[in-house]
Amino acid sequence: MKETVRSNNEIREKPLYNKFSIIVLGDACSGKTTLLDHLRGAGYSVRPEPENPMFSLFLKNTKQYAYHNQLYKTAQLMEQELQAAESTTETETRFNESGVIATDIYNRYLRDHDLMTPDQFEHLNGVYTHYLDTMPKPDLVVYLFADDDTIRQRAIMRDGLVAHDPKQLQPYWDRLLKDLESRGMPVYRVDTGAHPVGETAGMILQQAERLKDPKKVRQTVRETTSQKPQENQPEKPQDNSEDTESGVLEVEALYITAKLHADPKDR
Repeated sequence: MKETVRSNNEIREKPLYNKFSIIVLGDACSGKTTLLDHLRGAGYSVRPEPENPMFSLFLKNTKQYAYHNQLYKTAQLMEQELQAAESTTETETRFNESGVIATDIYNRYLRDHDLMTPDQFEHLNGVYTHYLDTMPKPDLVVYLFADDDTIRQRAIMRDGLVAHDPKQLQPYWDRLLKDLESRGMPVYRVDTGAHPVGETAGMILQQAERLKDPKKVRQTVRETTSQKPQENQPEKPQDNSEDTESGVLEVEALYITAKLHADPKDR
């Protein structure tokens, strides 16, 4: 079955996939791996980012291999997302780590730090834009974040290293998330420093159920207004996890618990 979609004044066809796709984004040490491991343990289909063989060259000579690393990564992730979309063995709700969407963050960061040329960036951005215009959109984008102290402590416990300063990357994340929302993709922000992994997983699954069938759960509508950040300070992400009334949370917690113990094929 196909549907016709109009984009940039052109008609294109895109296949309809009978899976609910969730992309999990976030900085290093924001909790992506911990969350995805938890969901995999609960029986959900999870696709982590594949190993990138170009990355070791990028670390040895950042400026020389920045463009090649990002180009290879983009192609790698696009292939993985196509395989996931066409899979008939994955659970009804499936999770991808970062995906092609997150490459925009690092493409822009590397360009702004003179690690790739404007022409190289324009090529990557053209591929990225074409991807957004032609590939199936995720049904939900989850953005994980945590405060600086939490990120620092997690980095120390892991290996003591964080590739990029989260403060430097935050404006890029803010820009990306607003762009995704403007394209009609739901973005759900969760502060993993305030919510343990089990609670985070439950809230995300709960949000997914609302999007699948809004009539199944009583919705709470709350307008969120973005406050102007302090001058020269990145805007702190809003935590969407408090958007639901407590009564709804209690009822849905029982539903989520039942889902976690159900056959993953039925999810």
